[in-house]
Amino acid sequence: MPRNSNTIEEKHSPISADIRHLFGEVIDFVKEDFHPWAYLYSALVVATLLVLAYAFHGYDRWIAPLYYKGQSWWALPLYYNAVYLVVAVPNLLIRKEYAPLKNPRFWFKSIFFISLMSFTMGYRFYRDWFTGDSLTYTDMYFLRSTWVQLDGIFFVVLPLAIYKYIFDRQVEGLYGLCRKKQYVNVYLLALLCILPFVIGASFLPDFQAYYPRFKPQYMEGAMGWPMWVLTSVFELCYGLDFLTTELFFRGALVIGMAAVLGPRAVLPMCVYYCSVHFGKPCLESVSAIFGGYLLGILAYRTKHIWGGVCAHLGIAFMMEIMGLIHLFARL
Repeated sequence: MPRNSNTIEEKHSPISADIRHLFGEVIDFVKEDFHPWAYLYSALVVATLLVLAYAFHGYDRWIAPLYYKGQSWWALPLYYNAVYLVVAVPNLLIRKEYAPLKNPRFWFKSIFFISLMSFTMGYRFYRDWFTGDSLTYTDMYFLRSTWVQLDGIFFVVLPLAIYKYIFDRQVEGLYGLCRKKQYVNVYLLALLCILPFVIGASFLPDFQAYYPRFKPQYMEGAMGWPMWVLTSVFELCYGLDFLTTELFFRGALVIGMAAVLGPRAVLPMCVYYCSVHFGKPCLESVSAIFGGYLLGILAYRTKHIWGGVCAHLGIAFMMEIMGLIHLFARL
């Protein structure tokens, strides 16, 4: 169970007490979950995926073309389910924990969750929704780019809410989306420490090729709106997409799957989370391993996702702002 901050000696400030407890949560989890062969196996899997994706350009050769061929909506669920299960199942076998594998809830719940997000990532037929004689190319580009950030609300959040109401009523809140806010102040402080590293990374060519996600050069004049409105709408939707991301990865896949996997829910989530970053800068995919693991631990221990939401939104908008700064500096 999460540590009780009231046990900290009063001589410590609230923020220092929370930092001590936060480190304690991580250490306690690692002691509980660590198994050298299970962790080594998971590390080999994620290292293999990274080498295939970047050294052999596997994402560009095998995954990205699925979108253009119209096959991503069914192929990505198969691919990502394989990524998740190839970590989750051997981890249980290595530890000789066979009960979850005999539980139909493990198979149905994990496959349903992974398929939900993977289908959302792969579905691209919405492009046909935003066409018409009254829409310019700029209008269509803006609407499609915005919908990509919003589709998770309809295709992930709503189905998760329905599933939770029917099958997981014992879980408090909506898979970590609840009133708890333990350690949020520490996450906000950590963002200030991360800022210099984001600024440094923003000078890398692959960073500048990917960020900002808002492309003012392609959206100027869309819908007849001024640029500040276009920017505000896009960035709001961009932020909501990260809320969906945290709800799914740290909420459903950790807090939700913990009902059948306990602490073993964290490692397969972490590898899957890394794999969905393929196509982004390699450094971002690598950092997703460690960030996903840490946020997964804290979601499991605290039973809420608000710290991850703060961290994810903070880093995302740091990258977005730095991307915009570099973009306008080049113009």
